[in-house]
Amino acid sequence: MIDTLETKLLKAKIELMTKSVFISTICLSVRHIITDSIPTAATNNTSIMYNPEFIENLSVAELAGLIAHECWHIAYMHIARRGTRDPILWNVAGDYMINYMLKKAGFALPPQGLFSDKYDDAWSTDTVYDDIVEEGADYDTSTLMLDIQGTGEEEGDGEGNGNADVKDILVRAHTQARLAGKDQGEIPGEILRVIDKLLNPTVPWDIVLNRFVDNRVREEYSWARKNRRFSIYLPSLHSYGLGHLTWAIDTSGSQEDEDLQNVLTNIDSVQKMMRPEAMTIIDCDSRIHRIYEIDANTDIMSLDFTGGGGTSFLPVLDYVSEHPTQALVYFTDLYGETHLPEVDYPVLWICNSNHAPANIGETVYIDP
Repeated sequence: MIDTLETKLLKAKIELMTKSVFISTICLSVRHIITDSIPTAATNNTSIMYNPEFIENLSVAELAGLIAHECWHIAYMHIARRGTRDPILWNVAGDYMINYMLKKAGFALPPQGLFSDKYDDAWSTDTVYDDIVEEGADYDTSTLMLDIQGTGEEEGDGEGNGNADVKDILVRAHTQARLAGKDQGEIPGEILRVIDKLLNPTVPWDIVLNRFVDNRVREEYSWARKNRRFSIYLPSLHSYGLGHLTWAIDTSGSQEDEDLQNVLTNIDSVQKMMRPEAMTIIDCDSRIHRIYEIDANTDIMSLDFTGGGGTSFLPVLDYVSEHPTQALVYFTDLYGETHLPEVDYPVLWICNSNHAPANIGETVYIDP
């Protein structure tokens, strides 16, 4: 029976190769294991496991769709990105998003796969997750294909076991797709931005932060004062210093206290060293919880933060648009809206995850 199933898997892989260079490269980069230890199929990032009885009842086309489904879980790094979210609902959210994409691309799907026309191209895994949490939907785990295994904390052993190897697989798959002229249109923009980050490492984020803030210092030449020595008016450089700086701190459930303390330390340093005219710190997740107006006497390290929910960037962007500032610095894991509106003020995103860069402003990543 195993030999027959191996042949079936091979046929499905060949069919996949005719549909997607990017996904077929991921498929060929991971191990494929037939085992009774799982009820249907699953991936642990760099292996795909199949229950023999389950795939025996699938057509070759449905099996190709199943393999593509698991490969997209790998491409989206769903295991590493889960954080503290509910693992079942996170799995469900990923399945909805991937299956819509596969069906749109003409793939056949196993009959057990989740699908909804509601979750179309405008949604991401993060926004689908927030939506099903808000709806309070109850899913019967006995009928679900729960196919994401692992914690996301694995570092990799060089043989395809962990997140470090997933990054190598993504870069390899992108390279093959680009050589075949299939990188644009086939690969979602979110994944392309992740790959761009992997190919273009960033400098330490605190250096970028200091440069960003330093560039906000307003300087201009003034003819207002007479030069006493020569009794004539000469232009002189007149510095107005740093104006109003706004910080937004994402305190959603996926954030770590250690990173929060790190950012607060840097905010405190900016306050003491650069002495901006005014500073605002916003405590936020999917909404704004508190707004702190900072002055020279504020103990920044002792501020209280609430949060713990999902993530939405729009409340903060709307608030800052209505309360002008010289710049916005946003500390977040970027797991919120993926298509943000353009704003008329500088934005620096300090990201503590592997998420793709924001589509507005500048994104810098916290070094592990």
